[in-house]
Amino acid sequence: MQIAEEVRGDVTILSPVGPIDSAAAPRFEARLFAALTPAASDEPGKTPAGLVLDLSAVTQLTPAGLRSLLLAVRQARPGAGNAGGRSGVRIVLAAVPGPIRGVLEEAGLAALLESHGDLDAAVRAASRQ
Repeated sequence: MQIAEEVRGDVTILSPVGPIDSAAAPRFEARLFAALTPAASDEPGKTPAGLVLDLSAVTQLTPAGLRSLLLAVRQARPGAGNAGGRSGVRIVLAAVPGPIRGVLEEAGLAALLESHGDLDAAVRAASRQ
């Protein structure tokens, strides 16, 4: 699995390609958590307003991938595991293929995550601007 990353304003976009299965889930989870963590650059403590997951090229989502996604949702909640109670990061899905949407619905994650048909709409929804 490959994961492309892009930043648009205050939104980080991750675009995984291929299956998110037990082999790929650890890397997927690490990238999710890295995107939710404040950058150690010029603005310490600054988290993105939103994280968009462009799932258009995901071919399979197994329980291991679902677990990674659920952990990221928990981490993104306001004040989750962080001193100082941060404002939280909004996770939004974009372009979810039908079979992947079915897996998300069966697992109950579709109800926890906002989803949009295209990337631009998802970025607008995830942004604070």
